[in-house]
Amino acid sequence: MILTLTPNPALDITYAVPRLHVGESHRVAVTGTHAGGKGLNVAGVLACMSVEHVAIAPVGEQHRDFFVEDAAQRGLRLRLVDSPVRTRRSVAVVSVDGQATVLNEQGSAQPQSVWDAMTDMVAGSVRPGDVLAVSGSVPPDTPEDSLVVLCTTAAEAGAELVIDGRGHWVGELLSRTSALVKPNASEAALQTGLDDPTEAAHALVESGAWAALVSRGSDGLVLVTKSGRVVEARSRTATEGNATGAGDALTAAVACGLDGVARDDVDWPSVLRTGSAWAAAAVRQNVAGVVDRLDVDALIGDVEITERA
Repeated sequence: MILTLTPNPALDITYAVPRLHVGESHRVAVTGTHAGGKGLNVAGVLACMSVEHVAIAPVGEQHRDFFVEDAAQRGLRLRLVDSPVRTRRSVAVVSVDGQATVLNEQGSAQPQSVWDAMTDMVAGSVRPGDVLAVSGSVPPDTPEDSLVVLCTTAAEAGAELVIDGRGHWVGELLSRTSALVKPNASEAALQTGLDDPTEAAHALVESGAWAALVSRGSDGLVLVTKSGRVVEARSRTATEGNATGAGDALTAAVACGLDGVARDDVDWPSVLRTGSAWAAAAVRQNVAGVVDRLDVDALIGDVEITERA
């Protein structure tokens, strides 16, 4: 089973415009309004690919009914934690040439009672061999230990952790338990001070991750594991479109590859090939959290895998 956690969910609104001109007024077409945040986007991709999952998120009363209805329509298995905090909004403005400009509200810190409720929900849901994918931002002023305690609780229950997040809490988590971390190149550079993605991945492993997967945009992916493997993946097909949900699709594929599989038995070439195809398929969609199986089938054969000695 794959569980996704969205620490900072959002009402995702996507606007389509012919061109985005800064400083000018635009008439927009609304191409989608979804229950969003990166963890829910991961769950959306899993639902598109018919993968069993549970999506956990704290949601304020104002948008609770919408989140429940949207999840039902999209096939998301949603478990909400009631929150007194208003759910933030995220607006993506997508032009016809595929350029996406995203405006994210920061969100507000959840009270400790909400973190306690989410921790209890995770503890009561995970089983040995499950995967917990934690994705996205954390609201300002959130105590770092809140998310660390939640993740270590899941790890102690036997879940594998996939972390697609940033901030000091990630380093604190790695000092307490091992996890797979999945930053993009700029996030990896900020975490490690190293501009080279491969060197940064090695540094993340040295800091406590059992594997580090760094996405490099059009240059593909590089994976470094604690056992010394270095595997790269790159799609030979250039895909234009909205890249907003590509990283979430990759997280979904990685979680699938780890679900119920021992670390030493993970088929990394297959996982990275699948992840690259899912990410490229997500770019073809106007909204995050969606992939089309036909796109995946068309793209998966174009992924090149290289393993360094």
